[in-house]
This record gives sequence, C-alpha cells and structure tokens, in this order.
Amino acid sequence: MFDTFILTSQIINGSFQLPAEFHHGGSHASFSIGPVTPDHAGVYICYGSYNQTPYEWSESSDPVDIRITGVYKKPSLSATRGPVVMSGEDITLSCTSDHQFDMFHLSREGVPQGHGLSAEQSHSGTFQANFLLFTMIQSGTYRCYGSFRNSSHVWSTPSDPLYISVTGKKVLYIHHVFWLMEL
Repeated sequence: MFDTFILTSQIINGSFQLPAEFHHGGSHASFSIGPVTPDHAGVYICYGSYNQTPYEWSESSDPVDIRITGVYKKPSLSATRGPVVMSGEDITLSCTSDHQFDMFHLSREGVPQGHGLSAEQSHSGTFQANFLLFTMIQSGTYRCYGSFRNSSHVWSTPSDPLYISVTGKKVLYIHHVFWLMEL
C-alpha cells in the first residue's frame, strides 16, 4: 500500500502530491481539480510512493485523458443515407460546422470512436469530416465535436444527438440453376 500519490500532467508545472487514504486493505487518493477550465484539459498520470523512499515512484497508472467540451459552438451531424442501416452495411456520418475547426471527433453513447479526422473545407465554405462506419457499426446515439490541433483536448459543444438504428441482418441470396443433361 502506497503512502503517497503523485499526479502529473503535461499541462501542470511539477506535480501534485496527496497522502494516501487507507480502506479495505488498499490505499488511494482523490485529487480535486476545479473549477475546470480549458487550461485543465490534457493527459493525467498517477504514481505511488512510500514514505521511506519518497523519490522512488511506482510504475505509472493508465493515463486519464481529460477533454473539456462546450468551449465552441456545436457542429451538426447527419447520416448520408438516413439514420437506419441494415446490419453489415456501411454508413457515412458527416460532421459539419461553419466554425473553422481543423479536427472533428465522433462519439457513441459518450465514448469517443477512434481518433479525430481532419476537417476539409467544402465548396459552400463550411468545414466537415466524413466518418465512414463499416460493418461494426452499432445502434446508438452518436454526436460529433470540433476542435483545433493546437488544443486537441478542448472540444466544442456536442452536436445534437443522432440515433443510428441497425436493423436485421443483411442477407445475400444466391440463386443456383442446375442443368441436367443426358450423356
């Protein structure tokens, strides 16, 4: 059980340290950050240490990626062929904004889906990215966000939700014709 926990991030100078709290045979610390601003966005990592060796830290925890949303105006999200797709079919979701975002991000049920895509400027002057979802698409509520490369953890307000319904199974029918011939 660690005696101290250390929180580090690329965005903070130095680190935060808290004494451990002991519960049920384990130890933990709860770091409080706030009020949250875009300056708090980034990747955080935690380490543990012991009182007798305070300069020796444990292996790092898994990183926690803190994104701040709601900083910019929301983009719009649409499905090119409508929100209903047969299982096994592909669908393209378009995230569009008149704000000059250079990245767009897609989420399903609040969970980011892969990496962001670079925005492209359309002929009408809007900025967009097209997310091609292959056969692994799942029914659910999708949203998209816009951001800038130089502050990739600071995102726009989410788009209005778009519910995608995956129905049935795509069935391929094969018609066989047999010819019987006498030899």
